[in-house]
Amino acid sequence: MSAPAELIAAAVATDVTWLVDNADAYRALLVLVEGAERSIDITQLAFDADCRAYSGDGDAVGVSLLDALRAAAARGVRVRIVLNASLLLDTARSLRAALEKAGETRIQVRGMSRFPQLLHAKMVIVDESRAMLVGSPFVNGYWDDAQHRVSDTRRPLRELGGRPLHDLSIAVEGRVVEELRALFSEIWGACGTSRGRTALGIRQGRTMACTVPNDTLVSFPAGAQEILGALVQGIGRAREAIYIEHQYLSARPIVRALAQALERQPELEVIAVLNQNPDVTAYRVWQRDLLGASGLLDHPRMGLFTLWTAEQSADGSCAMNQVFVHSKVLVVDDEWACVGSANLDGVSLHSYGDDFASWLGRAVFRGVRNLDVNLVLDARDVGDVVIPGLRDQLWSEHLGVGCVAGRGALAAWRATAERNMAELRDASVALRAGTRVLPFSAAARPVAQLAELGITSGTRAVDLRFNPGWLEVHCSPNWIRNMFE
Repeated sequence: MSAPAELIAAAVATDVTWLVDNADAYRALLVLVEGAERSIDITQLAFDADCRAYSGDGDAVGVSLLDALRAAAARGVRVRIVLNASLLLDTARSLRAALEKAGETRIQVRGMSRFPQLLHAKMVIVDESRAMLVGSPFVNGYWDDAQHRVSDTRRPLRELGGRPLHDLSIAVEGRVVEELRALFSEIWGACGTSRGRTALGIRQGRTMACTVPNDTLVSFPAGAQEILGALVQGIGRAREAIYIEHQYLSARPIVRALAQALERQPELEVIAVLNQNPDVTAYRVWQRDLLGASGLLDHPRMGLFTLWTAEQSADGSCAMNQVFVHSKVLVVDDEWACVGSANLDGVSLHSYGDDFASWLGRAVFRGVRNLDVNLVLDARDVGDVVIPGLRDQLWSEHLGVGCVAGRGALAAWRATAERNMAELRDASVALRAGTRVLPFSAAARPVAQLAELGITSGTRAVDLRFNPGWLEVHCSPNWIRNMFE
C-alpha cells in the first residue's frame, strides 16, 4: 500500500514546535486556551474533569484544564469537545455530568459511538489558526515532566501503575491547521444530526494523514488507511537510519517493511524505543512474537531499547521504575517523520484483526480501526532543521547527551546502554538521577527484565516500584477496569 503522492510531496507552509513530555505540552496548551478569542475545538480519547496541568518541578497545585476552558467560555469563546461514547469507552458521559454539576452550559460536548472502534485522535484547535496534536489523553495518570521521577504524587497509580510517562505533542501553525479544522468539523458533524454530515474536501494536498473507520466521515466513505501508507512509503525510502519511539509495535505491515528495508540497505540501522510491559497485555506477546518471527529481535543492525528511571536512596540502594513510552514517532534519515496519535498496531493503522494470530481473532476484528491523525513531514517542505531538531530533543533526554544520527548511532546507543547497566549494578558508583536507556528484554515481568541484564544480581540493592504479578502481566485487570468506567 502506498500513500497518496500529495501526502509526501506537497509543499506545505507549516510551523512546527515539538513539545516533549506533558509538562511542556500542558504549558503550551494553557497558553493557547488563555489566548483564545473565538473558538476552541477539541477531540480526545478521554477528558477527566479533575485533570490538572502542572508546570513541573515544585508545582504541587497545577491548573484545572476544565476550569481553563470554562474561563474561556465565560469570556465568549465557543468551546466544543468530542469524546468517546461507546460501550467500550464512554468518556463523554462523565464530562457532561461534571459540567452539569458545575452549572456549566456554555461548553458543548458530543460523543462518538462507533463500537468497538474509538476516537483516538487528540487535537486542540484554537481560533482556526493554531493547533496542537496532543500526545496523551487528559487524564492525571499521564502527566509527567522530563525528570521522570521514580514516584510522583501528581501521577496517580490508576492508569499505568504510577509509572513515569514519556510523550510527545506538537504545536502547529500554517496551512495544516486548515486541514485539522476541516477534520474536526466532519467529526463534529458525524456526532450530531444528519444535517451536520457534510463533506469538506479535506483530502486535498495534505500534510495531515488519517486512519478512519468505514462509514464514519463523509469525506472518507470507505474509511482511510493513509497513515499506514505513509509509514510504509517512508520506511521504504530509508538509506542510513530509522528511529522509532512508540507505545506498541505489533503491526505486521510495519514490521515487514522494516525487515525489507534492512535487507535492501546493507548499511541501514534501526533504533527502536518500546515498552516491555504495554498497558494492554496482549501487545507484549504480539510484539515479542512478531519481532522474533521477523528476525528483528536479534538483528545485528536493529537496536531495541527501553526506558527506565532511577534514583539513589540515602542508604545507597537504587529505586527504579519503568518509563512508559506513549509517544508515536518514526523518523527516517533525519529527513522524514510521521508523528501523531497512531500507534504502530493494526487498530491505529488498518485492521485490529491483523494483529491476532488466531483465525477467530482475525475474523472477529477484521477491519476494526480507530480514528487517528498524524502529521507526515518532509525536510523538503518544513526545512532542514525541524526533523533533526525532534530527533535531537528526544535523544538528548534519553541518552543524556546529543548524538548524531546516521551510521554509528546504533553503536553509541548500545555503548550508552552498557554504561547504564554497569552503573546500576555497581553500588560504589554514585548514581545519577534521571532517565536511562537499557536493552529491551522479552521477559514478562520487570524483575525478570532487570535480572536478565544482571542489575538485580549486582552489588547495589534495587527497590523496584513497578513489578506487576502474573495476573496483571497476563490479564491486565486495571486496563479492563479503566476502559469500562
